[in-house]
Amino acid sequence: MSTKRWRGLRRVVATAVVALVSAAALVGCSAASGAQTALPAGVSVSLFQNRSDYPIRHLEVQIHNTTKSRVTIRSGTFSSTFFVKPVAMRYVPYDLEPGDQVAFPVALPAAACDRPKPAPRVTVHFTDSAGRGSAIVTPKVLYNTLDEIHAHDCALGTFEKVVAITPGSAVTWSKDASGALVSHLDMTFTPTGAAGSVTLNSIDNTTLLDMSLDATYPLVLSASSAPLMLTLSATPSRCETHALGEDKIGTVVPFHVTTSAYANGYFGLVLSNKLKFEYYHYFALACGYPPE
Repeated sequence: MSTKRWRGLRRVVATAVVALVSAAALVGCSAASGAQTALPAGVSVSLFQNRSDYPIRHLEVQIHNTTKSRVTIRSGTFSSTFFVKPVAMRYVPYDLEPGDQVAFPVALPAAACDRPKPAPRVTVHFTDSAGRGSAIVTPKVLYNTLDEIHAHDCALGTFEKVVAITPGSAVTWSKDASGALVSHLDMTFTPTGAAGSVTLNSIDNTTLLDMSLDATYPLVLSASSAPLMLTLSATPSRCETHALGEDKIGTVVPFHVTTSAYANGYFGLVLSNKLKFEYYHYFALACGYPPE
């Protein structure tokens, strides 16, 4: 074969290879572009928070499958400008059968208190009868959940920027003049040195306990205030047998405050598990529950 013919043949082969590679690339692009980028029609996403989620800072990402076929949730994340980073949904992968409505919890990160709107997004990676897909959706927010969480987070944050609240190490109890058993927990309010002032306006009762602080309201505190120790006194709000077994937020102390950012701020101070179970012990004694 002459050199000229050999060079020509090489050019033909090279052109064919390039054509094949280009065709493969086009097929790959076509397959990628064919991947689903929206949830199947009939699959919806919503957000809410159970009472039991409040102390542990969880949020529920609920996915409802009203289609006639299985949808497998391979993984997913929740994000919002109200929080500092995205977080992963738990208990996935999961097969959502037709009619299933399942809530997947996420552990909320720290609040971003300089954002006025939540802009929630849920990213879902899924598989259904049409194949794999990934979708970014704006979920329906039930019960004003994100605004409530954000307001509570940031009211507490702006209060404790000026004055830190430190619960005591133990719940104690004693009998009052009538013979009733009353619990006591020290609460120390310590100025941090930051500028400004905060006001403690009141505290609320809970689903488990009637609570009171030995304070005169409104109590205004600032960097110039001395550390202040107050006593939180509590008695059972009711003694039905199911009250203790069904408790979710009965030991979360509800504060009404005024801060630089919140004229009517509200937050629940979550106590440690140790203190929570000491309150449960006290409640059982005060209500006369029989020993186990």
